[in-house]
Amino acid sequence: MKDRSATATIKGYFYQFDQTIVRLLEASANASVTVEGIEDVDLNDGSESAFVQCKYYEGTEYNHSVIKEAVIHMLRHFHAAGCPSNQVFKYRLYGHYKSGQHKLVTPLTEAFLKDNFLTYTHEKVEHKVHEECSITPAQLTSFIGLLDIDVNAPSYEEQQKKIVQLLINEISGCSDADAKIFYYPNAINVIQSLAVEADEEKRKITRVRFIKATNRKEMIFSHWLLQKFGADYYAKMTRKKFFKFTTPKMPKASRIFVIDMQGEYEIHKAAGMLKKLGDFFSHKELVRTPPQDRFCPYVLLRGLASNELIELKTNLWKQGILFYDGYPFQGADFSETLLVADPTKENLWRVKFIPSEDKLASTVDAISGSVIEIYDLYKTAPLGDALVPKGSSHQPIKSSSSYFIQEVIQA
Repeated sequence: MKDRSATATIKGYFYQFDQTIVRLLEASANASVTVEGIEDVDLNDGSESAFVQCKYYEGTEYNHSVIKEAVIHMLRHFHAAGCPSNQVFKYRLYGHYKSGQHKLVTPLTEAFLKDNFLTYTHEKVEHKVHEECSITPAQLTSFIGLLDIDVNAPSYEEQQKKIVQLLINEISGCSDADAKIFYYPNAINVIQSLAVEADEEKRKITRVRFIKATNRKEMIFSHWLLQKFGADYYAKMTRKKFFKFTTPKMPKASRIFVIDMQGEYEIHKAAGMLKKLGDFFSHKELVRTPPQDRFCPYVLLRGLASNELIELKTNLWKQGILFYDGYPFQGADFSETLLVADPTKENLWRVKFIPSEDKLASTVDAISGSVIEIYDLYKTAPLGDALVPKGSSHQPIKSSSSYFIQEVIQA
């Protein structure tokens, strides 16, 4: 019995998450939701904005007592706001039940609302919420106009089918299989990650950001490819996809490699990797190389301590590998302008260091006259949206180790 109860509870949570996905996908472009805000879902979408509470009882008969507490909570919220006659936000109760839906008589009347939802007994004392809050008949009428109760909501399976169709409609090229295998798991992960945040502001997401986070089929496919065929094959496919050029000479670009070094830093391996990276992705210096044809890669090494980064730079310097890190002298502030300058005949840099994640956006902003490509070689999770410059070409690449880019170069 406990197992069935636990299963029903978990299913109820997922039903709520699915309803959040439906609300977002059906909303306008500028909409946003807060997960577990005032209600299960707070939808902010202009005239369609609503506080939504979901109930899923596929094995239970509907009774007014099941949603009474939620209705009272909504009325108290309406009262706390001053019972505004021009309120835009709706109050929606959305539920699926095995039977008993006929007990809810609609449209709601004032008497039905008072008797079945706003009156309760606690410790043998009867409470009438509308009287305790001094709600006038006119205010109660306004509240009824804002209250939408749907006890005929689709089943768990029916709602999932609806999500699949919405994803197919929303994401270009999405098939039924893509929606089920790639996009729906992404969408659920996004909503679940919001639900566990303690700060309410962090539980808010815009429709645009939700679609972007959901539309990451490539990340899942890359992980599958790595597990299915192994690192060597995956490295070859990665090189073919991202670093196969149509011309004999590598085209100039500002290529930024974000590399997760967490837990795998070894000085000689790291230095060797950066040397290969610099040799492969820098221009080939000839006797008469034009200044505008010179370029070299940028690296942002995540998970390195400051003393490890100093050790790494020292090793490169002792090997005679020229690099630049955007600091003109000891104690100076980081200069994006100096860092993004092209290599010269006198300063043939092979690598440029971006010092930290929070300097990525400002460095990208300082680059001009060049295509900008960000290759995010992550092991657990790529850079978050807040760190990736808007409008930039950001390519998350699942990596088996911190030194995966070296395997790609050699593939």
